[in-house]
Amino acid sequence: MKKKIIMALVILGFATGCGKVPVMKDGDQAVVTFEKEDLNISTTNLYEKIKVNYALSNLIDMVDTKIFSEKYADKTSEAEKSAESQFEQIKTYYVDDNGKYDESSLLNALNSYYGISSIKDFKEMLKLSYYRDLAVDDYAKESITDKEIEKYYEEKTVGDISCSHILISPKTTDSMTDDEKKKAEEEALNKAKEVIKKLNDGADFAELAKEYSDDSSNASKGGDLGYFNTGDMVEEFETAAYKLKLNEYTKDPVKTKFGYHIILKTGEKEKPSLDDSKESIIEKLASEKIDSDKTLSINALVELRKSYGMTIEDSELKSQYEKYISNQLLNANTTTSNN
Repeated sequence: MKKKIIMALVILGFATGCGKVPVMKDGDQAVVTFEKEDLNISTTNLYEKIKVNYALSNLIDMVDTKIFSEKYADKTSEAEKSAESQFEQIKTYYVDDNGKYDESSLLNALNSYYGISSIKDFKEMLKLSYYRDLAVDDYAKESITDKEIEKYYEEKTVGDISCSHILISPKTTDSMTDDEKKKAEEEALNKAKEVIKKLNDGADFAELAKEYSDDSSNASKGGDLGYFNTGDMVEEFETAAYKLKLNEYTKDPVKTKFGYHIILKTGEKEKPSLDDSKESIIEKLASEKIDSDKTLSINALVELRKSYGMTIEDSELKSQYEKYISNQLLNANTTTSNN
């Protein structure tokens, strides 16, 4: 979590932008004056004091914002839409007793966690996060070789398949005891087995889906999920579905976090060409690299700043930045190795 930030440059801006500013003996501008001039506090005094604890995080945000304004000038609209979408989602967690959006509650939380005191600043933070994710994704994609793409294509690329399913979800609640939850799980499993028995006896899959499936998004359509490919479904479901032959259904319920599925494979397409698959392969490989190597997102931003010729002229802030990056990489390496 970010600590509350006091921006040195903003403070200096206030000091120099509001009327006539007193000038001290050494030529520096005063932030606070006293009757006894030797007690005066200058902008330099203030800057030197606050930069030790508060300046770095804000400086990095300013640097990245400057870079992204040029690098992703054509992505401004996308960033704003993403920030607005996230904000609307977050708003749903901050409501009063009547379920109405409570802005003061959200602002209190933002100030406590991030030192942010306005919705505008929060949206700017969300935009910055969007740009950083974009930069990391681009960096990961640029690191992918043709050899990696070809290997992925040969070993993992498959054609789309279509399936229908019947979902039986355990009727559990948070207030249940462990024994009650276990009983609900067993009841759901037994019900799924009963449905499979009906299929074995010749019952129509679509009609059973309409009658038994707990997936309200497609039960009325006979459980039809349409076409999908690897990565679109939860792993257990996807693995079981791809093992099926055309028009075959699973003879045992497939358990996922949603409950127990009976899956019917209804269609399959040929494996696409390498050229047609290349873009999606790069997307998947980039995602895998970001997930598996926690240092990648750090290095991506460090290298981007270097590519724009960023130089921190203040020696103390430069040292802080180098230590900050070093600690980030150390923590990321520890996380990666533990995984």
